[in-house]
Amino acid sequence: MEVSPHAFTRLQTRLTADEEQLVLERTRTAWERRETPSLAVVCLDLGRHETADDGSNGNLVISTVKLGTLVTVMLRNDTQEVKAQRLECKSLAWMIPKRPTGPKARKYLNRRRW
Repeated sequence: MEVSPHAFTRLQTRLTADEEQLVLERTRTAWERRETPSLAVVCLDLGRHETADDGSNGNLVISTVKLGTLVTVMLRNDTQEVKAQRLECKSLAWMIPKRPTGPKARKYLNRRRW
């Protein structure tokens, strides 16, 4: 799997070196396991809300691979819906424990606090 210059920049500006390595490893693993032209990979839960210089923000790190090239890495809130169609991909892989996102995430998060 190749890494585009855009994705490389996103990795370096949004994540620490250890987080960057983990995202690359999980993305490669997910890509090798699937036969699909495009794949979104939920790679990492930062455990904190992060905001990038370009306005991207969230606690989940999602990478997008198209035709064997990692094209971008984005931050996304788990209160936003995470679906392949929303991320403009044919398939979605969770490399962290899967959990509710979007409107259902709020219920899940409220339950966890108690």
